[in-house]
Amino acid sequence: MVSRYVPRQTQAVELARRAFAAGARTSTVEFLTGLDRWALRRYLTFEPGGAPKPGKRPDSPERFVKNAGLATIVDASLAYVLYRDHLEHWPQRAEALVTSYEHYARRRAPCGLSFDRVFYVVCWTDCVWVWKGREAIFRFTTCTFCHCRYLASPASVEDHARECPFCKVQVRYLRDPRLRSHFPEREYPPIAAALAGVMTSVVAPAESG
Repeated sequence: MVSRYVPRQTQAVELARRAFAAGARTSTVEFLTGLDRWALRRYLTFEPGGAPKPGKRPDSPERFVKNAGLATIVDASLAYVLYRDHLEHWPQRAEALVTSYEHYARRRAPCGLSFDRVFYVVCWTDCVWVWKGREAIFRFTTCTFCHCRYLASPASVEDHARECPFCKVQVRYLRDPRLRSHFPEREYPPIAAALAGVMTSVVAPAESG
């Protein structure tokens, strides 16, 4: 019993360290690792002034959906897609989330969404952790036009010309300076092709001979 417990606890502490490094709040780390704040204080040490700050809990899903702009929905979709792809290789959700956020943070520096926001997006979509047993706020779908995977409202109509955030980016990019600032071409040349390359799970069929 002890021999199984110690490695598991060690893994939880290491996961907590990585989550804190990614900017997670203490309450979020508690959900991910199962360690309470007293255990976290006992097992982890921080540089002076580097301890995790309480911070403000992210908005409710209703406020998030109401206030989220196009760039935020694109970032939420990108972060969630990375999480789902990592979940295929890391069966533990917490490990998949932390690893995928590290990937997201490297790709989207400076990050569009905080670790806690991505944590809640995953909760609201997969109905896990703080949202366990509740109705999903988002559904995960694929655009039939550009083949990008994205998050949509469960009640939204299957009209990808209106709903797909990546199709909207393609249409608005040249005339919207906020989108060009959020997704600069020097990072995504060209923007549509690069986003599709990241987001799509569709592999083109081999040409028949």
